[in-house]
Order: sequence, then C-alpha cells, then structure tokens
Amino acid sequence: MIVIYAGDAEDVVKRIRSNHCGGNVEASALRRHIAENKRYPIKNTRRSSGSYRVRLDLPDPKAGEQEISDYLRTGLWKFVICDSNVEAQDFQWYVIDVLKPLLNVLHKIWNIENQVRYQALFAELTSAPSMNCKQLRNTASGTGVYVFFHEVAP
Repeated sequence: MIVIYAGDAEDVVKRIRSNHCGGNVEASALRRHIAENKRYPIKNTRRSSGSYRVRLDLPDPKAGEQEISDYLRTGLWKFVICDSNVEAQDFQWYVIDVLKPLLNVLHKIWNIENQVRYQALFAELTSAPSMNCKQLRNTASGTGVYVFFHEVAP
C-alpha cells in the first residue's frame, strides 16, 4: 500500500466521509491534490465576497469529481484521536515527516518536545484498523490525525 496523504481534523470521520470520500475539490485539499496529480485543469473564480470558487475545469466536472470519489472510496484509512486540536495539528506534521505521503505538499516543523508522545500516538495510528469509507460510517470519532492509503497512486 502506498501512503497517499495525511491530515488532521476536529472530527476525523466526518472529514474523511463528507469532504474526502464525497464533496468537491474546493472542500478538500486531498481531492484537489488528486485532481492536480491526474492533471485535471482547475478553475478559480472570484466570488463577490472576495473568496474563490474552486472547481474542476472539465466538460463534465461531476464526472471528474466522481472519479476522485471512487478512487478515495477504494482506498483505506487509519486514524488516531488526539487530546486536543493543537496536538492534532502538530502531530500531523510528525506523521508527514515520518511517512512522507505522496500528495502532502506542505511539510512543517513539529514540536520536538512532544516526540515521546508522538511516538506513542504514531504506534497507535499504525496499529489502528484500516477501514474503507463505508466501514467508517458508525465509527466513533473526534479530533485527530488520519492517513489515506491506496494500492495505486492517483
């Protein structure tokens, strides 16, 4: 299995199921990275509020989004619950540093003072069961870090 992506969320199961396994490239950096890796053109349109609307610039954007969803639904997810949002945000950088996921483009420094704690969390993460999107449906969740694996690169 290839380590594709790692991230953090206040509600890891909701983030995976709602924004990654469904949704669109605007709501998910992972979906956007997959689209870019597949060389899908992406269109940014400025809204009247000043923010940007991000969409696939394809003849049928829904077909592209469905292909991304299908890819994400055929992969496997692992996650670990952290003690706080601050811990999860920092721990994700440790996970990215150790696993070097294929699609994580940002790499930040994690707090070395937390190394012992992060080693324990990492052991918990790596021993966690691998689940697909459907298996996550009734899984307890919370603030934490998740990792996405797949047999093939996007």
